[in-house]
Amino acid sequence: MQVTSSSVLLIGDHNRTYTVKLACTEVSPELEEKSVNWLKKQLPRHTKVNLKPKGSVDGVLVAKVIPFDSNVDISEKYINEGLARGKC
Repeated sequence: MQVTSSSVLLIGDHNRTYTVKLACTEVSPELEEKSVNWLKKQLPRHTKVNLKPKGSVDGVLVAKVIPFDSNVDISEKYINEGLARGKC
């Protein structure tokens, strides 16, 4: 698990890595840095997550990301914190 931007994660298992875009979120440019820092705190490296795919855009998987320890989609938390807008 690695946060690469405010809406894109790099997720891997033992032999593959996937670029995953968070589903249903849109971050304004002025909140980019704050959003990345928040995501890194919520999803530190080696965090185990479940993915619920919603589709793909330009070869990038779009999915809901749910940490094993919470059962709450990270996008919902993100929107509730005011760091992103819901777009679904």
